[in-house]
Amino acid sequence: MRHIYNFVFVVALVFALCGCSKPEPIVVRSLTLSSNAVAFDCDGGAKGVAVKPYPADMEWVVECDVEAEPWFEVDVVSGGVEVVVRPNLTTSERVGSFNIVAKGENLNLEPYQVSVCQEAGRAIDLSISAPQSCTLDSEGDSYTFTVIAPTQWSVTSSAPWLEVVVDGSLVTFRTQANPDVENSRQAKVTIVAEGFEPFEVAVEQQSRKQNGYYRLLGKWEITASKWFYSPNGSLNELDYNPSQSVYNLIFDMEQGEYGKTFVMRNFLYPSTSLEVRYDKKSGNVVIPFGWSVLSYDVFLYITLVSSNKFSFASLEVDAVPSSDFLTLTLDMPSVAGYTYVGFGLWTYGENGNKVAVGSRSYPTMFPMGDIVFRKYSN
Repeated sequence: MRHIYNFVFVVALVFALCGCSKPEPIVVRSLTLSSNAVAFDCDGGAKGVAVKPYPADMEWVVECDVEAEPWFEVDVVSGGVEVVVRPNLTTSERVGSFNIVAKGENLNLEPYQVSVCQEAGRAIDLSISAPQSCTLDSEGDSYTFTVIAPTQWSVTSSAPWLEVVVDGSLVTFRTQANPDVENSRQAKVTIVAEGFEPFEVAVEQQSRKQNGYYRLLGKWEITASKWFYSPNGSLNELDYNPSQSVYNLIFDMEQGEYGKTFVMRNFLYPSTSLEVRYDKKSGNVVIPFGWSVLSYDVFLYITLVSSNKFSFASLEVDAVPSSDFLTLTLDMPSVAGYTYVGFGLWTYGENGNKVAVGSRSYPTMFPMGDIVFRKYSN
C-alpha cells in the first residue's frame, strides 16, 4: 500500500513541475500554387495562376525583373496572378520566370518560382510600304505608310519642316505649305530596324510654280486632227477650218476647289460654265460629258459618228497633261463601228427635236480624231 502512495506522489510532483497550461499548436505556413509553369503560343495572351496562402491572411508579393523579362507582365488579381505575354515577333523561343514570395517575420519559406515560356514567332521580314521617293503638294501635304518589323525600329526626318508621326505600325510624315514659291525643298525620312539595312525615303515638296494644279490654270485652245461641220445637226463629212473669231475655241481654265476641281468657262459656247474634276493622283482633268453646261436645255455630249448616223454617250473623259503642261490630250473612247469621236453642244428645237447649236448662233462644228487642248496663255 505504501508503494502505491509513493507512485501517486511522484505523478503529482511531475504535473506540478510541468504546469497546468495546454501546449501551443505548431502552425505550418505555406503557399499553394495551381501551377508552377505557364506556356503560350507565338501570339501571346493572358493566363492565370491561382495562389492559396495558409493561413488565409498571410501576405505575399510578386517579384519580377521587368528589364530582364520585358516581353511579359504579371499582375496581382483576386485569387492569384495573371500573366500577360506579348506576341513573339522573333524566330526564337522565349523563356523567363517570376517569383511569388510570402511575407512575414520569422518565415523560412523559399520563393515559389513560376516559369513562363513562349514558342518562337513566325518568320517575319521587314516590310515597309513606302516608296523610295515621294512628292508632296506645295500647299501642304501628308503621306502615310506602314512598317512591319520583327525587331525594334525607329523613324527620323532630316529636315525640321517635315514632321514624322508614328502610330503603331503606321507612319505619317506631313508638312505645311512651302514658303518658297519658286523652288522645291528636299528631305529624307530614314527607317532603322535592328538587324536590317536602313531604308530611306527621298521626300520633295514642290514649289507653287511646280504645282501641276496651278500649271493647268489659264487659257486653252481646242485643236483637232480633223473638224466635222454640221449646219443643222445632219451628217456630212466636209473638212472644215474653224475660225477662232466665230467659234469659242479658246476657253478659260479657272480655279475651283483647290486640288479637286476646275471651272471651264466659254467652252465651245459663250457663257458656259462647266465644273470638271482634278484627279490629283494621276494629274488628269476629268471632264463629265453628258451634263448641262449652260441651262436646263443645253447639253455637252460625246459624239460618236458612223458612216450614216450620230450617236451620243454620257461619260467622263480624261484630259491627260503633257510633262511640260502645255497640252491636254483627251483620252477619247474607242467604239467599234464608228469613224470619228468628238464632242459638241446640242439643244432642243422648236419642234422638240434635239438639234446642234454653234457659237454665236452659228452651226455646230465638231472636233474629230485626236483632240488636244493647247496652252494659249497663262
